[in-house]
Formats: sequence, C-alpha cells, structure tokens
Amino acid sequence: MNKRSTQIIIYLVAAIMLSISAIYFVTGYQQLTDESGGGFHEISGNSENPQATTDLDKSQWIEIDLGGKVQTIFFLAVGVAYIPLGIWMIKNKNNKKPYIITFAGSLSLIVLYILSRTVDLPVVGLQGDVGTIDIVSKIMQGAIVAGSSYVIIRMRKMENKLT
Repeated sequence: MNKRSTQIIIYLVAAIMLSISAIYFVTGYQQLTDESGGGFHEISGNSENPQATTDLDKSQWIEIDLGGKVQTIFFLAVGVAYIPLGIWMIKNKNNKKPYIITFAGSLSLIVLYILSRTVDLPVVGLQGDVGTIDIVSKIMQGAIVAGSSYVIIRMRKMENKLT
C-alpha cells in the first residue's frame, strides 16, 4: 500500500470517530431526557402518609438511576474525547500518538461492552439490552481499531525505511 491509501484510511478513521461522537451525543441526550431510559423519574409524594413529606419535596420526589447516569455520562465523555482525537489525526498525519490512544480506547470500549453484557459490573450491573445502535457503534469501533492499527503499522514501516 502506498502513502495515498494510508491517508484515505486516516480520513476514514477520523470520520468514523466523529460519527460515533454524534451517535453518542444523540443517544446520551435521549437517555438523559427519556423518563424510561435512565433519566430522572418523577414520583408522586408519599401516598400512604401524605403528612410524611417535607416542605422541600411535597410535590414530587426525584429518583436517580445511578448506573444509567454513570453510563450515559461515560459515553458522552467518550463522544467528546473522540472529537479532538479525530482532529489531531487529520492535522498531524505523521504522529502515531492519536492512533495509539484511539486503538487502546476503542478496543477498551469494545471489551467493556462485552463485559457489561456477560458480567455483573459495579454501578451499572449486568446489562441485558443489545440494541441496533450498540451493534453499529461496536462495528464502527472495530473499524477504528483496525484502521488505527493499520496506520500505526504503516508508520513503523516508514520509520524503519528511513533508518
């Protein structure tokens, strides 16, 4: 493969990263605003003993799904992190660091996703849901891992030719 194909892979990896960022932002926003998907839930006051409510919470209680919040915030943070990494890749095509970080981070996310579906993890528990967005994002992250590893290998070969 030549330098042109490596540049195309660089742009593809960056584009996939920016696409996943958008997916994570939209999904995170939906989870934060959806009452049934880990968002804040309104709960009416104590119907058994209405006198038990205090002045601060007479109208409603708010229940926080901690696991859902942690998960949502984590993936929003990942979405934010992908943006500067993608830009770094495009601006500094000869720097291996963003590809190493992206390779390790994306591979870690894939492993974490598999673990969350097979092991009861602290805070988030055992997740049983596997949705279309989950599958698409993991395929895209697999493409990021493959593309990043390809670019890293190409850069090492180029370095070895120069020495």
